Amino acid sequence: MNRVAPKALGVVAGAVLVMNISLGVAVHGARYSAYYDCTPGRTTALVVTNASDLPSETAYVLRAYDPDGTLLLETTGALEEYESTVLFLNDLMAEPDELSWGLVQIESSLLLQMAAWIGERDSWVAIINTARSALSTEGLGIARQWYSINYASTGQRSTAITLINPNDEPADGMLYIYDANGAALDESRFTIEPKRLIYFLPEANYEASDDLWGLIDVQSTLPILLVGEYFDNSTTLLDVELIDTPYYLQSEDTSGTP
Repeated sequence: MNRVAPKALGVVAGAVLVMNISLGVAVHGARYSAYYDCTPGRTTALVVTNASDLPSETAYVLRAYDPDGTLLLETTGALEEYESTVLFLNDLMAEPDELSWGLVQIESSLLLQMAAWIGERDSWVAIINTARSALSTEGLGIARQWYSINYASTGQRSTAITLINPNDEPADGMLYIYDANGAALDESRFTIEPKRLIYFLPEANYEASDDLWGLIDVQSTLPILLVGEYFDNSTTLLDVELIDTPYYLQSEDTSGTP
């Protein structure tokens, strides 16, 4: 798995991660958050579309961060009404390296659509469409948001898991790992500082087996991005999945406080 080893600078499940923020230039507008990967052997292209009839010379601000929350790239662009553009992040970065992956954000006052195309070597592997949240939970008394993803660490398949905090304040939460039989393997508390992430491989803590697959469940005090990278037994990337929508919103008066 040629790029999983460099990514192991995060934490394996069971540890706590506390990080610092790196701030770019403040720009007003809605944020569209996604995952990108420009490490050696990988390519990311962002497709940004103006889904309105309002042209703008400063339609968007693009920012990309490394796993430590350091701002690697900041650029602006124009869009005519309903126009689309492709931004190849590898070409926009000065010197992409093993730390060129993590959070990418587009900020805009326009109604946009965004998709991240992630490629390995000479082919595109995954296309991730994302949009700004249609609803706000502000004032609704929501204490936690729940996200889930499937994983497989069977020897024939391997899954790398990334939790990204796209917010401007720390996100606290709990991570749970279950095997195929429903047995609880891990229950980990975490803190992720703004723009930073946690990265881990389930088989780093548990030996790959026919039963090491199933559910990874995450609760967080703030909206997060939950990313799964799926590999075959030859370490070839098969797919990348981004979960940016909670399946359950937990109110303040329920149990289970992290």
